[in-house]
Amino acid sequence: MLFRKVLVLCAVLLSASALFAQEPAQKTFATPPTFVPPRIPFGAPPQYIRPETPEQRQARLGTPDDPGPNPDPSKHYFRFGRSYHIEKFDRRWENWEECPDGLVRPFGYLNVQREVYQLDNQWIWVWMPDPIPQDEAAAAEPPSRYNDQQINYLQDLRPEFSPLEPNASNKVVRFEKSSEGLPTTGSWRNSLAVADMNGDGCPDIIAPAERKGNEQPAIFLGDCKGHWKLWTAVKWPRLLDYGSVVASDFNKDGVMDLAFASHLDSVYVLLGDGKGDFKQVSSGLPQRFGSRKLVVSDVDGDGNPDIIAISEGPSGLMASQTPEGRVRVYLNRNHGQQWQEVDVAAADKPTAGDWLSVGHLTASRVPDVVAATIYQNSNSIVYVSEGPKKWKPVSDPYLIPFLSYYTANATGRFTSKKFDDAIVSYTRTWPDDVPSNLVPNPVIKNVIGIDRISLYGKKATRTPIVRWEGTRGIYGVAAGDFDGDGNLDIIYTRYDPREAVVLLGDGKGGFTRATVEGLTLRPNSNYDVRVADVNGDGRPDVILMYESSGRFAFGEQNGAIDVFLNQGSASAPAQAKK
Repeated sequence: MLFRKVLVLCAVLLSASALFAQEPAQKTFATPPTFVPPRIPFGAPPQYIRPETPEQRQARLGTPDDPGPNPDPSKHYFRFGRSYHIEKFDRRWENWEECPDGLVRPFGYLNVQREVYQLDNQWIWVWMPDPIPQDEAAAAEPPSRYNDQQINYLQDLRPEFSPLEPNASNKVVRFEKSSEGLPTTGSWRNSLAVADMNGDGCPDIIAPAERKGNEQPAIFLGDCKGHWKLWTAVKWPRLLDYGSVVASDFNKDGVMDLAFASHLDSVYVLLGDGKGDFKQVSSGLPQRFGSRKLVVSDVDGDGNPDIIAISEGPSGLMASQTPEGRVRVYLNRNHGQQWQEVDVAAADKPTAGDWLSVGHLTASRVPDVVAATIYQNSNSIVYVSEGPKKWKPVSDPYLIPFLSYYTANATGRFTSKKFDDAIVSYTRTWPDDVPSNLVPNPVIKNVIGIDRISLYGKKATRTPIVRWEGTRGIYGVAAGDFDGDGNLDIIYTRYDPREAVVLLGDGKGGFTRATVEGLTLRPNSNYDVRVADVNGDGRPDVILMYESSGRFAFGEQNGAIDVFLNQGSASAPAQAKK
């Protein structure tokens, strides 16, 4: 009963922050409307998205006071029956796709649209609606929508709205960039694969089709020394959109095959011959299932690799599809020639996103699933096996808190030799209307962090690993033994500051932060971190794939793929005493 009552939070706190989106509105159009913003020369004054007369500008602003070219973000304007202020955002993160006329998504990953005020070469200004003020008498009492159970929950969660930094390690992990032959242009997202595709014994890099670019995947052949070359002999049987790719021998013929999750499209399996020719199989695979992430695992224990895919979320383009599961397994039948669909997360589960992991979190022989979710206040991200072809979500709001978006994740044996832990990243927002006389405001209201979730044993536990203030989440998490001590470590990417962080595990669930040398990140968005030994030295290397930060219509495709070879670890030199 306790958790059933607390689940009310999922409904009552949906308006916790105006910065984040709820479920995106459904639209009904056959092709995505794409607005091309004007190209503004560097240093030119800001302007609106299209030319307008003074009269048209006045009508658009809807306020007698013109905010001008450098609006004060603290000033408020009453327009169209509501109070607004103007905020500016870096244009590297904007997205105009599927936005109605005059609206933009300032942070492209978040499905929240704002009305455009103006833009220049670097910044875009948008109208932000102000919270509706409450009268002081009403503010002194807890709002009726917060009951005692909810207040207690917020009191328990409040201490986690504060920074948390792991202790520093005395180890340095060194990397060396090794990207010769890999692209330095284009727009590459979301997740790549590493496998020996031509049978020469060297790992190769397989990238999905570019976003707004070449609609064919790309294979870069490795030489086991950190050099790469585009495999031009590959023959693809179809065009694809951007998303995710995995490699496995689905038909057991001794050569690698590929599976793709294609944005606003479907899941595709292409069987390879080891010479660059691929054949598409489709029996049992979905006709319309927009996905940007899939993984491979032998789900039913028959020795054949199966596919697990997660929905990328609702879209007007997918509105006509039959409601089906948000996370699905495709069981490998007849040596990859046929596939059987089974739901992990059913259509009523608020689960969707760009990240997905599998692991054995419990004693079940069937792997458990760790997902992402773009639905604020949903905690439906961990699905544990209940036997063959059946999973249930972990609903404990203390184990997987509300008030959150969950993004990149990973699994691995960080505390046990028998069971995996889940490593989950999140952005968490404190509701603005919590009565401070009952629950004092926390240290910070917008927090980014990583938790470790362990389900084995007598009691499931959640252990915070790291937290800091911010709103732009973690878009890449992976596991590997980077310092060679036999314990699994974590690598993740963050945006402010822009860096890759390596946390060294102690095998007991604890982590210390290593010094990282030689691994630098581009400012562009990445949506994954791939860890693999690409040069055969037994150390995990790091591969990153970047989306372009330019406006696609202008040909400013500055994405890339980078490889960093792990050069090993050493003790940091002792600090000289003063």
